[in-house]
Amino acid sequence: MNRNLIVNYVCMTAVTLCLAMAMAAQAANVEIEWLKPEKYQDIRGGDENQKRFQERVIAALTGYFKEAAAETLPSDQTLYLTITNVDLAGDVEYFFTSFPRGVRVIRDIYFPSIEFNYELRDAGGKVLKSGKENIKDMGYMFSGMAYINNPPFDYEKRLIEDWFRKNFR
Repeated sequence: MNRNLIVNYVCMTAVTLCLAMAMAAQAANVEIEWLKPEKYQDIRGGDENQKRFQERVIAALTGYFKEAAAETLPSDQTLYLTITNVDLAGDVEYFFTSFPRGVRVIRDIYFPSIEFNYELRDAGGKVLKSGKENIKDMGYMFSGMAYINNPPFDYEKRLIEDWFRKNFR
């Protein structure tokens, strides 16, 4: 019995690995230009070093766009994005004496939004779809998501995933 469990586990692991490799091989290309992030509406780190925080936000959102493209778009397509503004969920507030440089507080009036231009092109460079977007979720706090222990920028991740679902499925 124990041997059968091990064989099943190995088989399931091999199948999962093959599927992951197939998805990675089929992933669409995504090229992102972050246009003047220092001028974005709200990409402030509060108590965290501003440069490091900005780099962390850009890395996370880039990853979320690439993940969503990999799940949605064919491998022969390329999505070009120019991010023109980001307003993270919450806002940096300064009334906490323990955090004199501020701390990000999540409130319903501080909803996340991302503005960008995009072009989806096929392998030959033909534009399949393009536009200017300002995606936002004004009801982000009422979605039923847990507010504790969420991964960083989880609200923005959901915003990106929703946009891909609505535009490319």
